[in-house]
Amino acid sequence: MSTGRHVILNANLIPGGTIGSPWRRAAPDGEHFVTIEHYVDVARVAERGLLDAVFLADSPDLQAKDWNSPSRLLDPFIAQAVLAARTERIGLVVTATTSYSDPYNLARQFASLDAVSHGRTGWNVVVTGGDAAARNHSLDAALPKQQRYERAAEFLEVVTALWDSWEPGALVADRGSGRYLDPARIHPIDHKGAHFRVEGPFKAPPLSDGRPVVIQAGASTHGVELGARTADAIYSAHTDLESAQRRRGEIRRLAAGAGRDPDTVKLLPGLIIVLADTEEGARRRERELTDLIPDHVQIANLAARLDMHADELDLDAPIPWDKIPTEAEVPGSRGQRAVFLEFVRRRGLDTRGAARLLAAGGVHVTVVGTPEQVADHIETWFRSGACDGFNVMMDELPSGLELFVDTVVPILQRRGLFRTEYATTTLRGHYGL
Repeated sequence: MSTGRHVILNANLIPGGTIGSPWRRAAPDGEHFVTIEHYVDVARVAERGLLDAVFLADSPDLQAKDWNSPSRLLDPFIAQAVLAARTERIGLVVTATTSYSDPYNLARQFASLDAVSHGRTGWNVVVTGGDAAARNHSLDAALPKQQRYERAAEFLEVVTALWDSWEPGALVADRGSGRYLDPARIHPIDHKGAHFRVEGPFKAPPLSDGRPVVIQAGASTHGVELGARTADAIYSAHTDLESAQRRRGEIRRLAAGAGRDPDTVKLLPGLIIVLADTEEGARRRERELTDLIPDHVQIANLAARLDMHADELDLDAPIPWDKIPTEAEVPGSRGQRAVFLEFVRRRGLDTRGAARLLAAGGVHVTVVGTPEQVADHIETWFRSGACDGFNVMMDELPSGLELFVDTVVPILQRRGLFRTEYATTTLRGHYGL
């Protein structure tokens, strides 16, 4: 590994924290965690720690966990636009679906956010499954998976064509001639495809840094292939170093096969962190937070993840493997579900163990320990070629992130793994793209 390459660190802004219970013991009222003030607090801590980006996940429907813990209720574009005004350097990643958006409108929103943030924008591309989301968008059911990904591929083609349709120098603002835009440098895209017809020209501010960073998070075969062809970075979930190494190798091979430089595609797994001065203190902190999630909430969340009814599960009984719907029977996103089931089976967990695993953040790799242990994990994965960085998922926000910034980041800096100041002003620059 080149000593000049630094680990990428994003802060995953999960209101209140990853474990889902901190709001029950935090000083602010519970309502605080869905306000923009909470988002600003987290983003400013992340920027103080010189992190690359603040990442906002999103879904177009209320999900099981949303009923019992704070969730991202704010529209991510509006939230990140506010953060753009309240921060200076940190990147701003917005999740937006190709399944229920319009490519022209979405391309314009990202170009606008890129303009107001001066090039700090990223798009986390999601392909939404599940019939509940479809019913919020005038449909009875989601498209079959193959069609969803075909639509997504064409959607990305349209959006990137629109972003590229303005040549450098298209905005002339020539006082002498009175010309503001040069029509010879702004081109229609004349797209006619199976899902979209978009003529152009594109009405949006010119992009200052090429394009917003494109990120993809699909864990299925379709998602991995789409990401390798189109994305600058890929979010992933792994429980061990070897699976991350295999995924990164697979992505690099697919990217090369698509005619891309593999070094331009970054793999960023999720990393759940629970920090304390001692390992026992960190484990006690994790137990306390998990214990704050009532049994009925843990059952409800587990049932939703398994696509079962809550009354089919008993915390004090083995997992009813014969009742869990097969992958073919599940209409929504299946990649993360499959990873979770495989991890539960491999660990031999019972129903309570699986429920507590999900309550503590799921199947992302988890480090519960001291700052040195967290830094060791980051260094081992990074130097072994398992990843290019992490989506950091702290147990509590903002307090857990403050601990990370104040204790882990300095260790990484001393080891030459992380920046000591921002060298660039854009997210593309932060990622080294």
